[in-house]
Amino acid sequence: MPFIMISAGTTSSRIRTVSLRAIVIGSGLTVAMLLAAGTALGHWLASEAPARVVEAKQSSTLPFAVEQLGALSGRLFKLESQAGQLSERMGVMQGAAAKQGALAHASKSDSGGPLLPPRPEFDALGNLDALQARLVSVEQQLGIVSDAASLQNLALMRLPTRLPIEGAELGSPFGNRDDPFTGRRAFHAGLDFAAGPGTLIHAAAGGTVVFAGFRPDFGWVVDIEHGNGLTTRYAHASRLMVKAGALVMPGDAIAAVGSSGRSTGPHLHFEVLRDGEATDPRRYLAGL
Repeated sequence: MPFIMISAGTTSSRIRTVSLRAIVIGSGLTVAMLLAAGTALGHWLASEAPARVVEAKQSSTLPFAVEQLGALSGRLFKLESQAGQLSERMGVMQGAAAKQGALAHASKSDSGGPLLPPRPEFDALGNLDALQARLVSVEQQLGIVSDAASLQNLALMRLPTRLPIEGAELGSPFGNRDDPFTGRRAFHAGLDFAAGPGTLIHAAAGGTVVFAGFRPDFGWVVDIEHGNGLTTRYAHASRLMVKAGALVMPGDAIAAVGSSGRSTGPHLHFEVLRDGEATDPRRYLAGL
């Protein structure tokens, strides 16, 4: 069935006849073009959606990551400062690092897998992971240094370096002297500290009390064993504050000044014995 179209112009009018088939074909083409445009638009929106989700995720994650990054940076700086100070005092950081390197090498294993393209990385999150790994490494080094420091402190605690009476006047030194009772030359096996009766006597180092009692020459006396063949002796006390078998720490009060035994007046007779032989206490006592 034909359709008649009238075209009007300025000078004349035209009459055109259009078939139904041409109209159907034109409509089909128009519908096809609209469908193609809709499909393309759908694909575009589908491809943009994940990117927008990733962008939104990144924008919501980055502030938290940056905040964590700052907190871990501060903690790392503090730990590295502590580790540096301890390593300077102990001189074991290089040994600790070598030990860690050996452990890391021993823990390595063969690996493999398909070669895949890298995924997008966020700078803040990547730095956060690297900082956390570095923090773990510093904490491990700090632990090793701390253990070494503890062992060294334990060894120092057993050296008789503390004065048994702070601020006391030093009397007879170690070595030969004129005996106060006979006037003849005799060997004095320790140091005498002049102090008033009842003045507290403190342990020069940590150790175990191996004797606490009375001996004719020393009067009331305390012997403390510190290990490595070292023993300290505190003689002429008026009273004892520890018993044999007691564990003492450096600076613990163990007795009080007196004049018991072979003594001419209140004072502390202090000895340091190494493998049973008397040695000059000045070699150990700090501040003398």
